[in-house]
Amino acid sequence: MAAQITHILAGEEALRRADPEGAAALLASAGPWFRLGCQGPDIFYHNQRTKPSGLHYGVLAHRRGYGRIVEGAMTVLPARADPGAAQARAYLLGLASHAAIDRATHPFIICFAGWPRPGEPESEAFRGCHPFLERVLDAGLLATWRGLEPAAFDLAAALPRPPSPEGADEAGPAWAAVRALWAAGLGAAYPRAAQADFLLERRVENALADALYFYEATNPALTAMNREREDRFAYLDERAGFRTVALVYPEAYPSGLDPMNLARESWPHPSGDGRESRASYLELAEAGAEEAASALRALLAALRGEASPASASAAIGAASLGLADAQGLPQPPRVSRPLPLRALMEAEYAKRLAWARRELGRGPAN
Repeated sequence: MAAQITHILAGEEALRRADPEGAAALLASAGPWFRLGCQGPDIFYHNQRTKPSGLHYGVLAHRRGYGRIVEGAMTVLPARADPGAAQARAYLLGLASHAAIDRATHPFIICFAGWPRPGEPESEAFRGCHPFLERVLDAGLLATWRGLEPAAFDLAAALPRPPSPEGADEAGPAWAAVRALWAAGLGAAYPRAAQADFLLERRVENALADALYFYEATNPALTAMNREREDRFAYLDERAGFRTVALVYPEAYPSGLDPMNLARESWPHPSGDGRESRASYLELAEAGAEEAASALRALLAALRGEASPASASAAIGAASLGLADAQGLPQPPRVSRPLPLRALMEAEYAKRLAWARRELGRGPAN
């Protein structure tokens, strides 16, 4: 899957193409909710801290039926005059953008990251490379589309503030509406798993809370080596080694390497079915944004009553968000062309560890 900044940048681009007249106003009034919606079911993958967990819903949503989630969520969208309605509508639009961007970029990421394989000890060198490459690609896209380095992108400021534990803050109705969107959407898409799950809304609540915690902990504006924060070395652990930087944004896009395939070298589809591509990550993000714009146009038409919710679901599609065959069915990865990401991770870790020792006068997590 693409990481959080790619989903934000490509999602915003899709919205501008789908609704040229209304996009600026929506982003000005409810942009944080749209950007959180752009993260789609990735929030469930981040649900690693709080139980009951909704992790399995992240797996389901990436395998099949994503359009049905959005269609089901539409049934509980608040009326326009209700509290939280504007935020919920923005969140739903962001949610609808996620699938196309994942489908466009995921094969590229898997091909160039590799993956650990059971029974092949040498493949352990690829552990952590997938999320690290996602963040390298985020840095490249951010530099190209916005002219920014990761440290200049405050991820926490781009997203809503976490809900009050008492639910009494002014965003309370919006958070309640977003939880309801997910519960209705998951129930519609996966009735056997979700409709009998009496803890479903609690799982959604935990996933949202853990995701916001994750985005804060890995916020490139706060993990940059020139920034002050109380726990700024928390991700460094000499016992765990270089993989502790897998989820941290690199200080800058790496030089002397072409992670985005700007040279347009041929690469194989990881499913091993013979498909080849020369697409760069920039081209794939562009293609994902264009496909997402089509999905958003269909959703906007349905929200205006000009089309059916089913037409929006069809435009978003039910195919896998990862590797898929021609019918959209999930496929396991079989072939790859990994970049030397381990060396990049080791260099990033060594640089950050040396800096931490200078700052603290000792190594962190000793």
